[in-house]
Amino acid sequence: MSQVAELPKGQTQNLKVGEVIIKGRCTSAKHQGTLFAHLVVLPAPDPYSSPSTVEVLANTRQADSEQDVTLHCRIGGYRRSYKSTDRETGEQRQVVTADNKLFVVED
Repeated sequence: MSQVAELPKGQTQNLKVGEVIIKGRCTSAKHQGTLFAHLVVLPAPDPYSSPSTVEVLANTRQADSEQDVTLHCRIGGYRRSYKSTDRETGEQRQVVTADNKLFVVED
């Protein structure tokens, strides 16, 4: 699928570094602490690929289940490390990774 998404109505500014437009179908929206967590399934790039699913956090509910949405988001996240043991050698090593988060840009 080759499609250019547009900014939601009322948001005509250019995207800044670290921002993205998410367009897909909300499969659930749950209140999580002080934020709403939305699971959004993105369209598959072609008929033979699986669609991606992302979690989008917002201060207010952005969609209901099975509703199509277009969301202007800021990309965030944090570094995380943990120890891992190689099953064959028993050697322990430190793994460093990142957990990514998407936050709705709200006016």
